[in-house]
Amino acid sequence: MIWAKLAFGGFGRRGVEAVVALAILALSAAIVVGALMVVEGARDVMARAAHEDRPDVLQLKSRFNRAVFETPRSGNLPPLTLPVYEPLIDPGKLAGLGATVLARQSLLRNVVSGESFLNLYIFGIEPEKEIQLGIFSVARGRLLHSGDGAVAVVDQASARALGVDLGAAFPVRKADGQDLNLTVVGILDRLELRSPPPRTAEAPALIPNASHVSSGVFVTLRTSEEIFGRATLTDALLVAPAADDVPSLVDRAREAFRLEPGVFVSESYSRFQRKVHDFALTLALCSAVGVVTAGLAVSFAANLLHDIYSERRTQYAILLALGFLPVESITPGIGFGLITAGAGAIIGSALAIAFAPSHFAMPSLMAELGAVEPKFDALIATVVAGMALTAVALGLAPTAWNLSRRSVAASLSQERG
Repeated sequence: MIWAKLAFGGFGRRGVEAVVALAILALSAAIVVGALMVVEGARDVMARAAHEDRPDVLQLKSRFNRAVFETPRSGNLPPLTLPVYEPLIDPGKLAGLGATVLARQSLLRNVVSGESFLNLYIFGIEPEKEIQLGIFSVARGRLLHSGDGAVAVVDQASARALGVDLGAAFPVRKADGQDLNLTVVGILDRLELRSPPPRTAEAPALIPNASHVSSGVFVTLRTSEEIFGRATLTDALLVAPAADDVPSLVDRAREAFRLEPGVFVSESYSRFQRKVHDFALTLALCSAVGVVTAGLAVSFAANLLHDIYSERRTQYAILLALGFLPVESITPGIGFGLITAGAGAIIGSALAIAFAPSHFAMPSLMAELGAVEPKFDALIATVVAGMALTAVALGLAPTAWNLSRRSVAASLSQERG
């Protein structure tokens, strides 16, 4: 009974300061949570934009040339002049650039189909790397494996044009004039290549009237080297370790191919940075508001709690003199502070969540990135909890320090004086 009276006595006289501390923490928590919810929602929008634009990826491509690629093998049709990439990129020069390399051979080929022939884009790719950047949705069969031989994966449009199905084979003329039969092991119903080549000739297409190649025949890079009779690449994608490494990677790539006038380096990093520049500034402003508000709130609440604890030094000293442990003496004060600060943090968070809009459009001068959905997550909960704990710790620290450094008699003498 004595411990209870002494432990909880004195809080009533400072009840107004406790209510003020709770109100300050509630208001500041609402502001901080609101600002951080906007920041988290906007960061999701920027992450989605980065996933779509991939500013960490740059492309190397050869010059575009119009040349007689292959003459028909039947009928009286004249040779065709078709725009194609020239395979000028030496894969050996890509090894020392410090990036993940997706090597490609993307060329046009005339393939016999019945009594006629049709144009097909044939892509030599590294399957495991390519599917990490593009979309390959298999309707039937399977995707390519790096160890595959004379097999191919085709899209539905190309399969219909060729008149082939899963397990069927069709011939492709190699550079040495011989035919290579490719067996179909997979048929795609959706295909989205990262940085596809431009569509330069009539060929089957999954997306009608598209300006880029939306269909084709996919083989492993080893098979395409056998078809084209060369190891040089038409284009390649370089994935930087981080988006901020792209400028230096561009410089290294240009230096490596400075003697190759037909090789070009293109990047989307600069365009993406301009696109999200004002978005990033808005996030920085919201983050700054949250940090300043949290700092001021913790400071005011800690001062108010310090006044409450300072008024109770007599009770702490009496409890120590009666033989109670220091932890037992100060535990009620810690609990009171935690309840006050915790209640303020919870009330403020609940208000911010209740009045937050489901979505809103953040002003953006350079591009429309879509609606922002405020998001409350574990990080925000941790920040708010940290505010409450910091306020209690700072408010209690001076009193705990004085009691640990000074004798009980000194504390009582000071109170009587």
